[in-house]
Amino acid sequence: MTQRVNQLVYLFLMLLVALAPLPLGSNREWSWALCAFVAGVLAAVWLLTNLRSPATLNARLPRYSPVACLLVCAWIILQRADWTPTAWHHPLWGMAAEALSLDLHGRVTLSTEDSGIALMRLLAYALVFFLAMQLGRERKRAQAIFGWLTVAGLVYAIFGLFVYWSGYHPTWLFGEKLLPHDVRATFINRNHYATWQGLTMICAMAWFYHSMARPEVKPYSVPQDREAQVEAFIIRAWKPLIVLLLMVTARVLSHSRGGFASALLGTFVLFYLLDRSGFRKRTGRRVAATAVLVVAAVAFFLTSEALLDRINRTDISTEERLAVYTNINQAVQDNPVLGFGYGTFANSYRLYDPLESGVHYDRAHNTWLENVFELGLPAALALFLALGGLALTCLQGVRRRHRDWVYPATGVAASTLVGIHALVDFSLQIPAVALLYAVIMGVAVAQSNSSVNT
Repeated sequence: MTQRVNQLVYLFLMLLVALAPLPLGSNREWSWALCAFVAGVLAAVWLLTNLRSPATLNARLPRYSPVACLLVCAWIILQRADWTPTAWHHPLWGMAAEALSLDLHGRVTLSTEDSGIALMRLLAYALVFFLAMQLGRERKRAQAIFGWLTVAGLVYAIFGLFVYWSGYHPTWLFGEKLLPHDVRATFINRNHYATWQGLTMICAMAWFYHSMARPEVKPYSVPQDREAQVEAFIIRAWKPLIVLLLMVTARVLSHSRGGFASALLGTFVLFYLLDRSGFRKRTGRRVAATAVLVVAAVAFFLTSEALLDRINRTDISTEERLAVYTNINQAVQDNPVLGFGYGTFANSYRLYDPLESGVHYDRAHNTWLENVFELGLPAALALFLALGGLALTCLQGVRRRHRDWVYPATGVAASTLVGIHALVDFSLQIPAVALLYAVIMGVAVAQSNSSVNT
């Protein structure tokens, strides 16, 4: 019974992650609320089924990660509370009460509704990570999850390329809104798609590497000469390589500069860790890695003209984001400890936005800075500690695992990708991207420790 329930939870979790990008990256109230509801139901079902036998619980995390996460959630709740010390409350509450002649209860956050919504989304991502960590303990299931993510990445890449090359405008998806000519699949913003596709691309590379590096065991096998080995490799590799060719092509044609740089660094980290760990029988592994890199290079060479043109025309001194970062730094200096309320950047930043350009930034285009702005420096550091602990666990898993180190290596690479891109954009704040990252990290952390069940 438990196994059947776990299998159903696994299937619905994969459907959740695979379908989340379809409604514009689930970046609409109804879609992210549905994602959060499904994640909560799946977590409740798993807990009710499995907690009868505590041995099934995978809790191999550094203790400071869950503790830091709980502290962040507790602080967000405190930001919303009206019984906190008056000295903590933002002065705008008093000013509003005086101007409106109302008895308003002050709070740390400037918007209790926005903070509540942001907390709900954060908890949903944590639940998805928890489920992936539990379900990803079994080696076959971990490999199947990466297969799901690879297929999802391929499907969205094909759809994006079809729209890009055919000139078809899916009004059923984007309505009458005309978007620039970039590959973006089902996402409004090309940068968000670039991050999502980059994550699935890393999973595809890891899945291909893991499949090709594992030798085929055949009874009564006869040693093959080099030509036969090359032929056998081509027969096994041509389908996965075509998949990677399409995914990389879609990724490059998104024309996202930050997405390209972060995906490149993530890929470098992945293959560096795989090569360092695969100290035995490196020949087959390096052939697989070389094939992947050659295909990626071909795709980039054939489709990178517009992307390279954007990069060449980039002038950092004219980027408005630098002015936004300066304003955020000033806000952090004014309120370094308490923050302005988790999830309230769109409204809180108006206090520091001179509106000289006529454009209001509802996102900081730097998730690290935005978290410090909203949470305050202590709580933001706690959040970074929680996420950093997961990446560190994966890095340790790469070093200590004697097999299946490809999964923790993927976790490190995925963290590199989203961490770098978060310096210049806010893709990780899009539900579909965050859900995908949570699943990858759940499997990566689960496979960072050997287990009798794997």
